[in-house]
Amino acid sequence: MATLNIVSTRPGAGKTCLAGALAQREAGKGRRVAYYKPLSADPGADPDLAFMAGLLESLGSPQDAVPRPFPQPIDPNQLPSRLSEARVAQVAEAAAALEAAFDTLLVEWGAPAAPEGNPTVLIHPHSAGQTVQSVSDMVAGEWDRLDGQPGGVVINSLLPHRSRSMEEGLTSPLKKRGIPMLGAIPEDREMLAFTLGQVAEFLQGEWVREPEDKEAWVDRFLIGGNILDSGPNYFGRYPNQAVITRAARPDIQMASLMCDTKFLVLTGGEEPTEYIRVEALKRHAALLLVSGSTQETAESLGDLLPMANPYSAQKLDRFTYLADLYLEGGLDKLLA
Repeated sequence: MATLNIVSTRPGAGKTCLAGALAQREAGKGRRVAYYKPLSADPGADPDLAFMAGLLESLGSPQDAVPRPFPQPIDPNQLPSRLSEARVAQVAEAAAALEAAFDTLLVEWGAPAAPEGNPTVLIHPHSAGQTVQSVSDMVAGEWDRLDGQPGGVVINSLLPHRSRSMEEGLTSPLKKRGIPMLGAIPEDREMLAFTLGQVAEFLQGEWVREPEDKEAWVDRFLIGGNILDSGPNYFGRYPNQAVITRAARPDIQMASLMCDTKFLVLTGGEEPTEYIRVEALKRHAALLLVSGSTQETAESLGDLLPMANPYSAQKLDRFTYLADLYLEGGLDKLLA
């Protein structure tokens, strides 16, 4: 039986992504996998639980592979050891039952603490404005609260322009403090992608032509304006892109559709021309109508970022690839 604790200081650090990637890897080796999130602010509607339950079911694990957590507001300052003795005993009993029934148990904690005795991966999410020294100090503080658990630290979402200085400045100081560094995973555009349905809901738009799959995703938004490049040079650079442009500019819309754009956000509230509708139908492109201007719409999308979530097979596969690429020894080393 292999048990791994996955902990972090805050939501959105990458714990569930790592658990999902490890679950797929372990199931591929013929092992029965269970996932346990002992504490949840909303046990009945926790998206992590729903995602992992669906994933493990697809991998052949029974329904009891994802037990219901205990209600508990996730507070990074409230360690599991500070829970009541009764609750600690309940968590330990549930984990022991899973360990007896499954080959691999992945335990996700929403605070930098975990029961002693099992390897622990601490995930620290990097964010803009954090210096090398501030990250080093935070990681050291979080690791110390684990009381010397075996395992290591993963820095997630490392900003691309800081990758070299951050890795060089972190690895040596943390190792001198006796903290094992497993690696740093860079921020990735595909992991920040949104589904077409999420974009439409956020913008409160009206579908002129609904997408064939609202769960399809986009990872770039291009502004369709008076560009100096040719249409193919500007609109033909990226897959999985959306183009934001005025509904009154069929020339720009046609140029983007000819470059295989699958999602047009039409601003200004006007209806698109008939030939744009026909071309979108022919090319299986979705058309969304919004009332604001192109500039207002583009600027508002900054608030969409918190809606990016990991709950898709595409993102799980992408995270697995990144973890294998950037973690020392890849995913297999974590449960070796």
